Amino acid sequence: MKNLLVALSFLFSLSAVAETSEFTGGIEVNEPFNLQVQMCSLKDGVEQKDYDGLIQKYFDWSVKHQTEVTFVRQVPLFTHANANNPSRYDFVEFLATDHANAGVGWDKWLSTPDGQELNEEWQQLAHCDVKMAQTFMLWADVDQMNSDNERMVVWNWCDRKPGITWDQMNLRHQEMIENRSTDRGNIGWALFFPHFGGALAPTEFAHIVIYPDAESLMKDSAAFANGGWRTQEEYLGSYADCQGRSVNLETIMRRPGD
Repeated sequence: MKNLLVALSFLFSLSAVAETSEFTGGIEVNEPFNLQVQMCSLKDGVEQKDYDGLIQKYFDWSVKHQTEVTFVRQVPLFTHANANNPSRYDFVEFLATDHANAGVGWDKWLSTPDGQELNEEWQQLAHCDVKMAQTFMLWADVDQMNSDNERMVVWNWCDRKPGITWDQMNLRHQEMIENRSTDRGNIGWALFFPHFGGALAPTEFAHIVIYPDAESLMKDSAAFANGGWRTQEEYLGSYADCQGRSVNLETIMRRPGD
């Protein structure tokens, strides 16, 4: 864990975004932020509109208790699932905020009467496995990330190859940032590190690449087919073993202040 924290500190210093940039809600783009992960399946007889009604109550609750977060939902589009490996969840929700606000929010959720009432209703409507992750941006078009509410997100879970240190991995990521094309279509690239509840995570970390739409995603896919694969081949050959890309549809359901 100590080595991971050192690696994260170094990575944040490499992030290719403006020093004063912030995501909506005050998240500093150059700082690590907390990402609460809720992997959910609706219970029998529950409709999505019923669950979404609860989420709106949660938004109202977070305003009342001054614990607003950026609330995102992803649903699978192109997955690794098949008949022998079915998807386990209907959707995944992500609550992004700084670590301090995440802590205050949980304290109020667990201690206030209205928080407990909503928590009980949540348990009645869905089964959600809740995790925490450390997340930071390697690169971001902050203005577009703050304004785009419907997008596509590519996930690729990876482990470092044996003998590869975090310092080596970090330097390779920095080279990739410096050499990245400005015309690949994506608006953000982050690294995701499972934390609380992450013992059974697929791998050590995940790459998350964000696109505003399918056209942009396929633009990057074309660039990959026309030579961009060489960068991935070198990365997979020398630095990391990765599971392969999957794609989710993402909706920003609420930002602080909405």
